Amino acid sequence: MRIGFTMISIILLSAAAYSDTWEQTYGTDLPEKALFSLGTDDGGNLTCGISIIDVSGAILSSESAGGIDCMIVRTDSDREIVWTGDYFSGPWLDLAAAGLETDDDCFVFAGVTTTVKEGQQNWIFKLDDRGEIVWERSVGTSNDDWTYDMIQSSDGGFLLAGYVDSVAGDGKVVSILKTDAEGNEMWNRQFGNAGTGMAEALIEMENGDFLITGSVKNPDAGNNTVPFILRIDSNGNEEWLEMIPGQTGNCYPLDMVEMTGGNIMITGYTESKSGNYDVWAALVSPDGDLVDQWTYGGEMDDMAFSITSSPDGCVIAGSTASEGAGRMDIWLLCIDDSGEVQWSETHGGPGNEGAEHITPAAGGGFIVSGYTSSQGAGDVDMWVLKVDEEGRMESE
Repeated sequence: MRIGFTMISIILLSAAAYSDTWEQTYGTDLPEKALFSLGTDDGGNLTCGISIIDVSGAILSSESAGGIDCMIVRTDSDREIVWTGDYFSGPWLDLAAAGLETDDDCFVFAGVTTTVKEGQQNWIFKLDDRGEIVWERSVGTSNDDWTYDMIQSSDGGFLLAGYVDSVAGDGKVVSILKTDAEGNEMWNRQFGNAGTGMAEALIEMENGDFLITGSVKNPDAGNNTVPFILRIDSNGNEEWLEMIPGQTGNCYPLDMVEMTGGNIMITGYTESKSGNYDVWAALVSPDGDLVDQWTYGGEMDDMAFSITSSPDGCVIAGSTASEGAGRMDIWLLCIDDSGEVQWSETHGGPGNEGAEHITPAAGGGFIVSGYTSSQGAGDVDMWVLKVDEEGRMESE
């Protein structure tokens, strides 16, 4: 694995500051996209994304950057760049899908890395506060693996959720992998009885159990892709797995959050009767019982990718082509536990924008991470916004 610090080549393209909201774009002459941001304990921010490198002009050897690389930008409390890093194993796919700050002021990330010898593997690595690698691990099976989400468990270790290509050749199956605090694999479980699919998000319950959501192809639903919720104990043993029925077509759950009162809100997107996508949300109990589900959107594609709690219920972040200023815009949608919309905001320009992640900001409001093609260095750039408690930017 190689790391390239790109302090010179990355450009801070804008930093519009207001009393309580701001926006920043980061980019070069290559396409970039922010996948998530973390508020750091020192009041700064860490944004993790991908840089899509022109393979035809970038590959010098199997140890060079190329394909898709993991790109991280660390800023201080004044939003000035402290360091940036490009993390890769070679000229293929390397990305971090989730990350967190640890108690020792370091950072742990998990995703996927690719090598010519080992293929596609789960990837977990730790950085210090300067962006230097403390340790890194490739964990999982000898088949292709992928991590979509990671949390730190109450014992200090890490839980990774995603998929593994089935040993039996049946396609992708749900995979949950546990490591210790140093990233060493402790156990790895696959859940293929429900069908071909993958895990997308997970949370730890108060008693140490874990809830996981994702999707599988279900023969009982016309072989459509159907959401599921899975509960396992601290050793990875399945307690139950429940399908969430009732969608008109394929449905893709991508994130989940625990609501006040203990129920779980899951969000993603689903096919509408007209064939376009709508934002989808479902409220389920900790025992996997469906309380209710809803869809939101217009005549075009509207999708959700991330969810976080809020004083009004929860805020969903994604993209909309049904409303806004351009072809595709960021859509922030606040709903309560009855599915009622509390507020709705869009952000974007004449190009394409989308939100990949949302998290509460220190002092109130939210940090939204994604991409923009309406501003920046050209093509697509990382876009990070600090919005207020109702999703607004004071410049708008």
